[in-house]
Amino acid sequence: GSDASDTPSVTSSSYLSTSGESSNNVGPSVAVIGCGPGGMSFLHAVACRRNKLKENGDFEAIKHLPVVTCFERSSVPGGVWRSVEESNTPNFESCNTDIKLNNSTSEKSNENNKSITNMYEGLWINGSKEALEYSDYTFDDHFGCAMPVFLPRADVLEYMLARVTQHEDIFQHVLFNTTVSSVIYDDEEKEFVITTMDEKGDVKKHTFDKCIYSGGMNGSPKYAKDILTMLQNQNFTGQVVHSAEMNSLGASVKGKRIVMIGDNYSAEDLALQCLKLGAERIFITSRKNTGIGSYVESWPGDKVEFLWYQLPFAVENGNTLLCRNSKGNDGTGDVTSVSDVDIVIFCTGYRPNFDMLSPDLYPWNPDDEKESVPKFSIPSDWKMKENTLTDILGEVPLPSEIPECSYFVTPKLYRRMLIDNTNMMYLFESNDYPLLDIDIGAWLCLAHICGDTEIPSPQEMRRRNQQQILEEMQSVWRYNTDDNYKAACDNIPNDHWYHNNLSEEYFEYLAEWGRYQIMVSGRYQNECCYPFQFEAEQKPTDFAKKYLQLYIADSLSRYNLKKSIDGSEWRTFRDCEPSDYASIHTGTKAVPLKAKWMDLDDKGKISK
Repeated sequence: GSDASDTPSVTSSSYLSTSGESSNNVGPSVAVIGCGPGGMSFLHAVACRRNKLKENGDFEAIKHLPVVTCFERSSVPGGVWRSVEESNTPNFESCNTDIKLNNSTSEKSNENNKSITNMYEGLWINGSKEALEYSDYTFDDHFGCAMPVFLPRADVLEYMLARVTQHEDIFQHVLFNTTVSSVIYDDEEKEFVITTMDEKGDVKKHTFDKCIYSGGMNGSPKYAKDILTMLQNQNFTGQVVHSAEMNSLGASVKGKRIVMIGDNYSAEDLALQCLKLGAERIFITSRKNTGIGSYVESWPGDKVEFLWYQLPFAVENGNTLLCRNSKGNDGTGDVTSVSDVDIVIFCTGYRPNFDMLSPDLYPWNPDDEKESVPKFSIPSDWKMKENTLTDILGEVPLPSEIPECSYFVTPKLYRRMLIDNTNMMYLFESNDYPLLDIDIGAWLCLAHICGDTEIPSPQEMRRRNQQQILEEMQSVWRYNTDDNYKAACDNIPNDHWYHNNLSEEYFEYLAEWGRYQIMVSGRYQNECCYPFQFEAEQKPTDFAKKYLQLYIADSLSRYNLKKSIDGSEWRTFRDCEPSDYASIHTGTKAVPLKAKWMDLDDKGKISK
């Protein structure tokens, strides 16, 4: 950003434009970075609170509501839920789309590109709509009729926009076409100094009491660097892209043989999209084979082949990839040859773009997520409770120390707040159902700002985070935290029910994963007085029980895809049995798709 001496300075009050009350507002000023699901959820949470206070005639409390300004660099709200064309924002294609293997274009040059906003996200949702339904504006409210389990993303975006504007025009608080270039915290003044640039190139500085980062986790593409370097150095003649660039590939995949690196949601969705566009054959490779795609046995046309634990390590004759079993550490594992490869797609995720933030405000180091994560000792009297795997695993030896991070705990954060500066907060997904998780997080951030929650000392926050990690380790979630436990699980014999995901025992194991995740969400709901609750008096509510059924149904939509089932030649997880899904708020049951998913276009209509 520019020096203070030559940059216009404004305060947050320059952008107040609520319905009359804000002229006398004495509440804290809050900057929100990004108007995707997180930014919209926070603005909506404020609108809900304002609306309730109005109904109660409590205008004094309205004066103390936070004064919010949201900065969004595209021209419209929605974040990655928008197509590039709708957002009017340059996308990845406009800068280094192809990794040109015969020149020095590198991952870092792509990562450093700041104009990326819209990444490829599936054109359809990949989790059930019932799991992302809002209680204060249901699908019945919006669509007026029962809908299929899986919807085009455009329909869900339309639903989100209608929901967040039901009380007021929240977008009056948003500065569109405005890029945040710098966020620093002034310790002396106890305020954030935020530098922005609008579409005309005008640079301004603003000051705020609080800051919420809701810019999403899809900042710039990440690659498996060793594989990318190998393809470059060994002159692979095919096309190499990241899943972010699928929008630019389009129909060019027709008749092509494709290798995908990675096996999680983007690989699953891209494989189906490429099959729909006429790909000849798809090979999915993965180091660990624990992604959602690895649970799918049957794919349309039997055109997808999983290379279990195999990763490319060499190129032959320009377009043949040699893959080796990644389980062997000595580099001598079995080799599989994949010939005539036209396209390699990296389905390897993204690096979050925290570049505008001062490093002391980072929730973690985006360039090295494992860097200096503190560890703590497990209490000597700690003992794991019995769970679904106790009979086969017994007592798994504990490590002497474990990291202060887990699936639900980010080391530098506590309840969305930065531990060392609780005026800085983060809204990003932290469980398997991101829209609900982010919405609960938005209400939690508002509760912190309005003084509804206890804010412990930094030392106490870290202690509570450690307690939560120890609590996670009491269940099968220990798999994600303790390498000893993970190794024990990975060595369970193949004839055990653990490897039969349609067995009754496996369903109970799956439910154990789901119950804990729902319980954590319920704890946060209670803290922020969220509109509905998963937990009451430390017991699961009917909402929690119904949500667990959705969790299991979502998993079964993949597990049931066996080659022995009827329709295996065309069926996808989106062609699941809809009667297993019902709204946890209205009870409305889902209906079937209009046709086989493979025959539907991006808008859910039957293709011509």
